[in-house]
Amino acid sequence: MSNECQIKQREANVSMSKRKWATSGAFTALSIAVVLSACSSQANPTSNDSSSAPSASNDPNSMDKTVSLTVVSQTKYAPNAVPNEYTKQTEKKFNMKWDYQAIPLSAGMDKYNVMFVSGDYPDFIPNMNQWNAVRKWAAAGYLLPIGDYFDKMPNYRKLYTDDQWNMLKDFTSVNGKIYMVPFITTTFDPMTFIYRKDAFDKAGITSFPKTTDELAAALKKLKETNPSFIGLAVRGGSGNTGIRNLLISFDNTFRIPPDFNGSNGWYGFWHDPDYNNQMVFAPATDKQRAMLSYLSKLYKDGLIQKDFATATEDQFNQNRKNGKDLIDFQYVSHVVSLETADKTQDWDYAKAFVKDTAFGKNPVMFKGPDFALFGSIFSNKLADQPDKLNRLLKYIDWSSTPEGELFNQMGVEGVTYEVKDGLPVYKGDLDRKKVLEQFGFDYYITKNDDAQKTDPVFKIDQEAAPIFKSMETLYAQAAIMNDEDASTANTIMTGVWNEVYQFATKAIMGLVNVNDDQVWKDHLANLNKVGLDKAQAIYDKAMKTK
Repeated sequence: MSNECQIKQREANVSMSKRKWATSGAFTALSIAVVLSACSSQANPTSNDSSSAPSASNDPNSMDKTVSLTVVSQTKYAPNAVPNEYTKQTEKKFNMKWDYQAIPLSAGMDKYNVMFVSGDYPDFIPNMNQWNAVRKWAAAGYLLPIGDYFDKMPNYRKLYTDDQWNMLKDFTSVNGKIYMVPFITTTFDPMTFIYRKDAFDKAGITSFPKTTDELAAALKKLKETNPSFIGLAVRGGSGNTGIRNLLISFDNTFRIPPDFNGSNGWYGFWHDPDYNNQMVFAPATDKQRAMLSYLSKLYKDGLIQKDFATATEDQFNQNRKNGKDLIDFQYVSHVVSLETADKTQDWDYAKAFVKDTAFGKNPVMFKGPDFALFGSIFSNKLADQPDKLNRLLKYIDWSSTPEGELFNQMGVEGVTYEVKDGLPVYKGDLDRKKVLEQFGFDYYITKNDDAQKTDPVFKIDQEAAPIFKSMETLYAQAAIMNDEDASTANTIMTGVWNEVYQFATKAIMGLVNVNDDQVWKDHLANLNKVGLDKAQAIYDKAMKTK
């Protein structure tokens, strides 16, 4: 029986159960019989009644009927207005009507969490970058198992090799089902320290520091020659964003997997080669303690942004503009956008991670899968709305073609870009940020090959990639769980990570002495009080070496 008929049956049954009988029940029974008879006729391919064939308006694969969808998005740069050229063009091409809401990055996950808790969540979220949240919502039954529909997206499948496709299944499965259409990465944009080379030159720092001791000395010199320098700057935001990003700045140095909420394939639990490949929770190791000890010294000497724990994303951007931020830890590609925004500033990136002198081991790269654990998710309500679902599947599959990639990334020829020497380039002074803000376009699913050839960001990534890929690299391992374990782990780890970041904040700010053995033991005990030992048992089972 078709999905449409199943829906009609349910509607008829609900109608009968809710109807206040003013007339004989025979009328309602007859109505249901008509519905079931019609469905039976549609299901019977040998019927001679030509009316049994679905009309275009009832065919879920037809594009004739306009479908209405609720869409919520959180892009890197918030669009100035909605609707915009992107939403209008997409709606027109696929005969959709979007009730579209853009959430600024500064809002974090708060609005999404309210939507899902209240049950008023959207049909479609194109770009969800919180993998742990996706796992939680999937386990709770909010999301559509979109992996069941991959056969309807052949162009998307073509973006992957067979090995990558198998990896996708491992890393994105929740109890054997896939609930996300991940973006696939075609470039490697490493994170490292980016810094104002002109300020370093002024302070007499001729090369980027190679060790943590040299970094501390360099920060002191910058402080002496630039009174407005706030110290090592931190990209802030809601919740624990500030402290999390500060720790990420030194995770490679201390050989600790960075926490990106699972979107890079790392969850904090791993088989650590520095502990004989034992399963550990990285923030509960001596390496984390050593990192906090080092950072507390920097903070005490005024070499870390004072309000790192509470600063916002807007403050971070403003500090870069006004010269108070001379060094922070970000993607190499930021160098391009910063120099484009202010040509008087000379930014560069460190070609290696600093090495901690006391720790004595070389920094490492932590590598996730060849796709990003962020992407599109879909409401479970779409299972009973095939016309809406099929329209979104068509949009995603088209977005996986060169034509669709170019549209999403660059926009409309003659409006946002033009073709020069056979390659698309932004018009006038437009760039990615301006095109997204003014017109709503940004790359989706994957980047277009031709567009990348003229993109200065692509060029700097191509320069940096071989440098960082040559470093010792450790690879993420998939944690494959059933629904019950995933739900339990997600619930526990919310409390665990809060304890990790609250303690780290207090330790760096000198409110607790991380070098005191009893203080550290109490912290480890508190982690177990909120369930770390139980979560580790789940991850240990989910990440058994093959």
